[in-house]
Amino acid sequence: MVYQPDHEPTLDEGLDPDGPSAADLDRFGSEFTTCPRCGEEFYDQADTCPHCGDMMLNESGIPKWAVFTVILVLIALVWYWVF
Repeated sequence: MVYQPDHEPTLDEGLDPDGPSAADLDRFGSEFTTCPRCGEEFYDQADTCPHCGDMMLNESGIPKWAVFTVILVLIALVWYWVF
């Protein structure tokens, strides 16, 4: 690209054609995430932080209330069968 002093670059310029589009980056944010352990940024699809090696776990696990409810139901069933 030739330098033009009054030309303001758009988000589409310089993006990897195989990567996310400018619209996706606007909608979903950066393709990087911050490690909760060391604070460094790295690619959000990585399983481990390349800087400190910390494992990235999915934060959308089973809610605590669901686990608590299942445990209570199992205790109630065992109580019913035993007594």
